[in-house]
Amino acid sequence: MSDISEKYVNILLSTYNGEQFVLEQLNSLYTQTYPFIRIYVRDDGSSDSTLSLLRDEQSKGKLMLLPEGKNIGASASFFTLLGGSKNAGFFAFCDQDDIWNKDKIERAVTEFAQVTDDIPTMYFSAVECVDAENNFIKLLSPTQKIGFGNALVENVAIGCTVVLNKSARDLIVREPPSQCLMHDSWCYLVISCFGTVLYDSRPSMRYRQHSNNVFGAPTSAIDSLIRRVKRFSFRSNGVFRFSDQSTIFLNIYGNAIPERYKAILNLYVMAKHSFIARLQLLITPRVWRQKMLDNLILKLLILLNYY
Repeated sequence: MSDISEKYVNILLSTYNGEQFVLEQLNSLYTQTYPFIRIYVRDDGSSDSTLSLLRDEQSKGKLMLLPEGKNIGASASFFTLLGGSKNAGFFAFCDQDDIWNKDKIERAVTEFAQVTDDIPTMYFSAVECVDAENNFIKLLSPTQKIGFGNALVENVAIGCTVVLNKSARDLIVREPPSQCLMHDSWCYLVISCFGTVLYDSRPSMRYRQHSNNVFGAPTSAIDSLIRRVKRFSFRSNGVFRFSDQSTIFLNIYGNAIPERYKAILNLYVMAKHSFIARLQLLITPRVWRQKMLDNLILKLLILLNYY
């Protein structure tokens, strides 16, 4: 890869029925202070005018639109974008309905100076939550302690803030998961195991909350409590859980997993089938969620084998 290619950030935007907000988001990408960016877009089977808007932007030379594809879901769409985007030093996930701060990419690239290019590294940041009209709701900066033990049981990396270096991108696309909770959760798990995760407590964007979000952040204490109750209520056999994601992770990476993480990963997976292992998992400090209440709920879910 040439020196100039190493400077580029490929912004990976997946859209689905995003006609209401996508142009505002694109405008916030066009005005980034970092000069070396390319925008790759994959539409996930929109039925509104999103594709028409994207084709118009492509005709102006502002973005590169992947061939029209069928609806495969957000995670698979982002993995497709990541796999098809190669010649750059960095890769940034982007949702269709947010508003990026002008220095979002510049700040992320600056943070990567802490590590060498050969170390798989992921950056993510805090966000400002806003409503559909871009009115401020709250600052979302929940991270107290990041690491592999947290990634096993919780995702704190909001996907639209995530930037990967090329080493991280190459590791992830080498064998994408057959299924995962979300693309950002999978990236957090993989890179916290094999590389470095950088967290920026300064918000880098305005994270829009509206009725069409695939996933959104809780906007109040009541909303947060309702989400916890729903999470606890997922008891049917068909629900894909963090433990399922960890099993897939173990199957993909197997013996390549560093020794310092093998024991806790094996215990976490084994506990699904062993009551003794679940008791051991209950008392270990090597898995954790960010909030005390969530940790208590996690222990209950482990005891009941609904994790």
